[in-house]
Amino acid sequence: MTRLKVLHLITSLPRLSGAADNTRYTANLLDPKRYEVHVAFGKSQGEPSGIAPHVRTIAVPSLVRELAPTLDMRTLATLIRQLHTERYDIVHTHNSKAGVIGRVAARLVRVPVIVHTAHTISFAASANGLVNRLYQFSDMACAPFTTRIVTVSRLNTERYLNAGIGKPEQYLTIYSGVEVQRYLDRSERESCRTELGLDPQSVLILWIGRLNRQKDPLTFVYAARQIATRLPQARFVIIGDDPLGESLEPKVREEVKRLGLEGVIKLLGYRPDVHRFLAAADLVLHTSLYEGLGRSVIETMLSGVPIVATSVDGVMEAVVSYERGGILVAPGDPGATAAAAMELISDPDLSKRLAAAGKTWAQSRFDVQAMVAAIDHLYQELWQHHHRRAT
Repeated sequence: MTRLKVLHLITSLPRLSGAADNTRYTANLLDPKRYEVHVAFGKSQGEPSGIAPHVRTIAVPSLVRELAPTLDMRTLATLIRQLHTERYDIVHTHNSKAGVIGRVAARLVRVPVIVHTAHTISFAASANGLVNRLYQFSDMACAPFTTRIVTVSRLNTERYLNAGIGKPEQYLTIYSGVEVQRYLDRSERESCRTELGLDPQSVLILWIGRLNRQKDPLTFVYAARQIATRLPQARFVIIGDDPLGESLEPKVREEVKRLGLEGVIKLLGYRPDVHRFLAAADLVLHTSLYEGLGRSVIETMLSGVPIVATSVDGVMEAVVSYERGGILVAPGDPGATAAAAMELISDPDLSKRLAAAGKTWAQSRFDVQAMVAAIDHLYQELWQHHHRRAT
């Protein structure tokens, strides 16, 4: 069997990022006897954490998240040289900026197989409507020479097709896998609650994510204030940071102080042991404005914890209000978020039923080994198709 040479290109590899974790797992777990895997990434990362020793890492300092024409042209030239030198069989790009520049470079060098994973909605990622339209146009232009477009939810596929990007036969949904067993383990619930200084009557409400515009942590803070007014024993924990230069952490801390919630809301920053806090939690609030699917949503469901989540994109594929996982609310609405939270807290039977249904659904779909197996199958299928056409 031919050992395929694969390049994964991602704009950035931050911690606490679903796209980055997806890329790490794929690169690390593809069989090294069948694949030689390289991972290229933009600056702002330092050393790429979590990449296995057998995977080659390539820094591309000019690859940045923001639009920067001079740097973007330099990145394109760098990638063209890299692709010419290494002669990859497959180039697999991730996220918006790397997805556009990487696919153009791969096309110019005539890489046989070009795969792109849309981890979120590229044309909703900016607060600037012009930038969103530019990404929509860029994805439309790249689609004809993309061999396959992978989405992390079927609803994302629908949204891309509705935006005029690609054809239905180009799309494949592969759920972004997680280490399922880690989140099923609830043995550290009490030790974690003790660590947080909680008494038995405390209700722990958790928020997990990068502290940026997309995840909208301020809505969590404003909802927390309303919940705390009605439920004095409620305590709130925010887990996450944002190392990419767009952090809302200063604003979050400012609002926590302004609202007099310093003894009620704790900001813990990045934690590698999120599963412990999920085991300790009674409820999770997920406030994203847009989302691929929401890795923390799946981790919450696997942990058997009810969730209040925003009704956006792939989140609606995971959480079905009052049927599975928890309750959906409109994004950017602290009042609705607080009301849904109070409903779940005041009705333990409803919470348990929704959490149990969510756990069962997620457990059967999101194992990381299944994700990598699906990607392996896709690579082999596309390579064999290319080989048949070439001969």
